[in-house]
Amino acid sequence: MTLQVGIIGAGQVGERHAIAFAATQGAAIAGTADIVEERAAAVAGRYGGVAVTDWRRLLDLDLDILIVGLPHNMHVEPTEAAAAQGVHVLMEKPIATNMEDGQRIVDLCRAAGVKLTMSFVHRFRDEAQFGKQWLDQGLIGLPQVVRSVMNAPRKPELPPWVVQKEAAGGGVMMYTAIHAIDRLRWLVGSEVTSVTAQVRRWDPGSEVEDGAVALLTFANGAVANSTANAPAYWAQPSVWETEIFGTEGMLRVTREAVEVSSNRLQTRLETQSASSRLGQYYNFVRQAEEFVAAIQEDREPAITALDGLKTL
Repeated sequence: MTLQVGIIGAGQVGERHAIAFAATQGAAIAGTADIVEERAAAVAGRYGGVAVTDWRRLLDLDLDILIVGLPHNMHVEPTEAAAAQGVHVLMEKPIATNMEDGQRIVDLCRAAGVKLTMSFVHRFRDEAQFGKQWLDQGLIGLPQVVRSVMNAPRKPELPPWVVQKEAAGGGVMMYTAIHAIDRLRWLVGSEVTSVTAQVRRWDPGSEVEDGAVALLTFANGAVANSTANAPAYWAQPSVWETEIFGTEGMLRVTREAVEVSSNRLQTRLETQSASSRLGQYYNFVRQAEEFVAAIQEDREPAITALDGLKTL
């Protein structure tokens, strides 16, 4: 059975989802919705399906999966409509702008018996996958002290709502660094129990934070310093970097490599070539394949609704 996929939003992330599901066995793009007709038509023309300007029309296509890529404060209505028709949901991060809406989304999917997964695609990158394997094997012992740095300059082509408080719910912490928070929860293998943080806003055209520094304490005793910045000016290179110091060794994960240093193992794997070997958006493809498999096998997705709530 081929699962029919509808995509709301034909911007950069919507197209990446289209690339991924078009390349996934057992899935096909049924339609793409965007308020800019030309944008929806371009994605549909490249990856299949119809183009519409009203996302509600996608639900007339006998969908199996709906991908929600709307502004953060508009996630509840399409989830409610999808759940009412028994359609599974892949939600772009964050799940919502507040916990009430996030819980509503989870409850709607649970009550309808449909699956809900979050698009935390960083987990599917090679460096993150290898790092997680080494952590689970106990190569560095118990995580103790963690350093996370994310510098992701805000691209001029991003839509205006990204810096509007009502639509986005927040700035760098909601749009970009939420990936870092999810990755920390996943790698450390524990939930955050307390947060001390300060944020800064230096772009006069923004209503939300451009930078943040947080001290996170985890239930297992680990502590993490998380720094995130999304300046509107040229601030290269982009950085995603995590270092975890454990009782028996340390792990370092970057965009290009992963390395472990302990008495049991000292090694470094270069992962930069993964994009050239597997395709530029191979992590989106892996995510699509995992969600399709979860539906076909009738099991929980690897990234759950609870991950969406806990990270928010």
